[in-house]
Amino acid sequence: MEWMKQVAVALGFALAYEAAHPFSPPQFGLGSALRLLWLLFLPYRYWPALAVGEFVPNFLAVYPCLEQFGALWVAFRSIPPLVFMMPVVWFCRARLALFPSKRLINIKALLVGVVATSLVLTAYTCIAMTLAHLQPNTSPATWGIASCFFIGFYFAMLAVVPWPLIARFELRPGRWREKLRRGLQSRLLLEGLTILLPITVLLALLSNRSGPNYAQFVLMAMFLPVAWLTLRHGWRGAALGGTFTLVGAVCVLPSQMMLQADPFVIQTEVFLALAITILFAVGARISEQLLQGQRANDDRHLARQSYQQGEQRLRNVAQALDISAGRLHLMLNRLLRQMQHLHPYIENEASYQQAMSAHQEIHQLAESIHPTAWRERGLPAALQESLGRALDDAGIAYRCHITGRGFTRMQPAVLAAAYRAACEAVAHISGRLACSSIRLTLRGGETHRMRWLVVRIEGVMDDAKVARAIHDAEGRRSLTAKLGASGLDRDQLREQVRIFDGELHYHCGVERIRLSVLLHDARASADDAAPVRLWVS
Repeated sequence: MEWMKQVAVALGFALAYEAAHPFSPPQFGLGSALRLLWLLFLPYRYWPALAVGEFVPNFLAVYPCLEQFGALWVAFRSIPPLVFMMPVVWFCRARLALFPSKRLINIKALLVGVVATSLVLTAYTCIAMTLAHLQPNTSPATWGIASCFFIGFYFAMLAVVPWPLIARFELRPGRWREKLRRGLQSRLLLEGLTILLPITVLLALLSNRSGPNYAQFVLMAMFLPVAWLTLRHGWRGAALGGTFTLVGAVCVLPSQMMLQADPFVIQTEVFLALAITILFAVGARISEQLLQGQRANDDRHLARQSYQQGEQRLRNVAQALDISAGRLHLMLNRLLRQMQHLHPYIENEASYQQAMSAHQEIHQLAESIHPTAWRERGLPAALQESLGRALDDAGIAYRCHITGRGFTRMQPAVLAAAYRAACEAVAHISGRLACSSIRLTLRGGETHRMRWLVVRIEGVMDDAKVARAIHDAEGRRSLTAKLGASGLDRDQLREQVRIFDGELHYHCGVERIRLSVLLHDARASADDAAPVRLWVS
């Protein structure tokens, strides 16, 4: 089946390439934006299929020019331009963290990728023109023509690429209709269509009908409404306004600029490209600040402190209960021995069993509040031993897999939140009688100096073992109390996870139920808040 996917990707890209080719004039290289989008969205294993998908139509287009431009030109032009873009896109995705998470975009890495791929395509085009110039009656590649090609590629990418990225993060499965409805009713779209679009069209018409001395200044003024929209709505305003402005400028600029390379036209294009790029960066910073304001970082910091203080109180209470249980056990043993000396014929076996039962109950209560393994050996020991013992008593198979690093450097509040989330998830999943086994995976790591923790709990449903679950119903009913869980539902658990800038994902299938929790270290977040990090959603 994998080879069929590869063939489908190659055919799909070839068809999209051919469909976009008629709408890709030199001053707006739509094909370059198409290449970048496919490289951004598809996994690396499909990139060879993309190269094949572009090679076939590209070779069929350049081979008839063999006699006109020579074999060297045909050989070079047969190489798909997409191949030269691949290292740049890989570097942006793998090294510059273009997508820090599934819901974030690194605007700085995106802009770097757009500029770098535009330069690569410009170099590719200039080399092809230089090879063609080896034949008589062909135009040489000049700096003016190279600038026009670069702006054409850059305009197309800057105008087209942000929108599929926005759609990818907004139109997610499950609630895409609601998000689409909210998007159509948003003030951004309303202001863009009623204010920015009419102004852009008016300026484009004025530029088209003005003399050459004023047309350049009119076109340069097209960035002003984009700046206004960016200040109001962040980077999405820059994307919407930039698309309208760039498309309007392309429609007004002369199509024969590649041959003339008018310096005034090039200056106008460079100014618009630079202005829109700066507005993208400014808009990303505004969006990040708006997001930080919405999340109320001060309140979250207070919530984290309160959470940590509450866990510390529970730890102290559990320690006090353990000490009290030990003292009670010693005191009852002494009392029973004294009673046996005073009354040798009194049967004290029942009293001894009651004393042991009381000691065990107090110890279990302390374990449910704050496990001894957690206090002595840390979070991994608590997940392996305390959870495993409670699930074993309930008749549920349990496996725990721990990987990653950085557990000792994380804040205690994050580790506490991970343990409490694991207990709540286990209590929630084991509440189903068909649940026969649970697998817990704990993974910690650090990405771009941001420490994170992932807890994944997966329960296997087996209807054949429901009878056994009914037999162990008493143990399952006491499982929530043994784990110290509060019986939170998914929404309540999601709100608790958000205190640590985390996310909760829930998947319920016929045979498996999976609940994943992502937590970020609050201390690392505070340390990394100072540098400019243009991560937007």
